[in-house]
Amino acid sequence: MLIVQPKKFEAKGQSGGHWYTASGSPLHTQPDGKNTTLRHARKQDLYPSVTTLLGILDKPQLTKWKCDKCIEEAYYKRPLEDEDLQGYKNRIHHNLKGEQGEILDFGTRVHNQIEDYNNGIFNHENDPDVLPYVVKYIEWSKDRLVKVMAAEKIVVNHRYGYAGTVDLVGQTKYNKFPSVLIDFKTQNIKGNKANFYDTWALQLAAYRKCFKPMPACMSLVINSAKPEDPVEKIWTTEEMKDAWNVFKRALEIWQLQKKYKPTFGRLQPLDPNNLEGAAGE
Repeated sequence: MLIVQPKKFEAKGQSGGHWYTASGSPLHTQPDGKNTTLRHARKQDLYPSVTTLLGILDKPQLTKWKCDKCIEEAYYKRPLEDEDLQGYKNRIHHNLKGEQGEILDFGTRVHNQIEDYNNGIFNHENDPDVLPYVVKYIEWSKDRLVKVMAAEKIVVNHRYGYAGTVDLVGQTKYNKFPSVLIDFKTQNIKGNKANFYDTWALQLAAYRKCFKPMPACMSLVINSAKPEDPVEKIWTTEEMKDAWNVFKRALEIWQLQKKYKPTFGRLQPLDPNNLEGAAGE
């Protein structure tokens, strides 16, 4: 179960995140190279990304993983001689930050190669270290995809005032829906069983509301431990409806907490009694 846990309020102009213009152009950085912040968003009437909005949610699985990694690091790397407590903590944090950076970097590299393949510009020599993992995706796509309709598709919902980028919109075999939204994730799969998290459903539900008719939604997990067949989950219509209801609440809390709603979003205020809503165009 997801818990909406309001985080510490940030000073104006200090919050980052990903942002889009009302026309759907990414504006994650400003012309001067600095990250776009809430202060910029207010001045430029920008739309927050779906992932930025979901940042207000507590993620207990992620918190547990971080705690476990910290305990492991401290257990195997004891304090050095004459190292004080603060120095020891700094060293452990530094090591963990590097490890987490490597994990994120691997996921980004795999994602980039899959994106190139879906766009028809894949070069197997670009990143040979992740090639075996990408090959497994290519094999999966040849077996499961009928058509790639769009890769890295930007979607905007004007009614609710948010935007985002869908990894893939396609047509798959064995699916009654005319199209499916696919979100790629990398994960260290153990025992051939991937974990599918509630926040993934929320992200897809938000994207889904930007389409008419609304498509099916799939999470596709690439095993980062070793090259294996990707593991897929097609979320049910009921799961998507429930996820949308939770996302709407998170969106409302984010807007109240940040005291910000884009102009289009202000034109039609959120109605807590209308949980279905309409897709933005």
